[in-house]
Amino acid sequence: MKKYVLIMMILFVSALLLMACGGENDESEASDTNTAGNQEDDSENQEAGANLPEEVIRDADADPIELEDQMGLEMGDKGYVITQSENLPLAVTLNSVEKTQDLGAETKDGDEFYLIGDFTFENLGDSNIKIEKPDAALGADESVFLNDELTKGDRLGMGAWYLDDHNNIDSDNPTNAASLDPGEEANHKIAISMREGADDYIIFFGLYTSNNRDYQNKAAWTVQSDQLDEN
Repeated sequence: MKKYVLIMMILFVSALLLMACGGENDESEASDTNTAGNQEDDSENQEAGANLPEEVIRDADADPIELEDQMGLEMGDKGYVITQSENLPLAVTLNSVEKTQDLGAETKDGDEFYLIGDFTFENLGDSNIKIEKPDAALGADESVFLNDELTKGDRLGMGAWYLDDHNNIDSDNPTNAASLDPGEEANHKIAISMREGADDYIIFFGLYTSNNRDYQNKAAWTVQSDQLDEN
């Protein structure tokens, strides 16, 4: 009987030791997994940060990386935004702006017109990015936009159409959408439907209304009316 009790005690202690070792291994594996995940996130942030100017980075350690709002950009300047859906960096250059009431199949009259922005987009991320169209506002509303107080109804214009090289609505783009593969750069003309004119405008990415946004930060170009090419 004593021998039997001794054997049972040995088996019980052995089971406890095995359980303890197993728990330590599980914790070690979990720790290794978390470490690997953190290292992967850090690596992705470092890769994204390497493609961005230091002065536009607000927090390189955030996930995703956080960028400063960029206001007062001029034509020819490059702005940088983080997409809301993919959490990836997109570089945008506003090359020129035209003013017209005629897009071929679409026309405006009275005070309404289109601003046609010629943009260069570059995907600085590691997966596909969908490009969201820009909007426009009065130059005097810059601080309102910056403080997220600009509503959709306050906009002077909203991004409407992708155009072809002849400023007609792009028949080769029936979905009226554009995207970029990793590392891809492309030029797009985008028509912004304007309800009236002004002395100066801001053309921007990053409108935030009703808890919805297309980009996680803002990039805005100031354009004077005398800088517009009129057609």
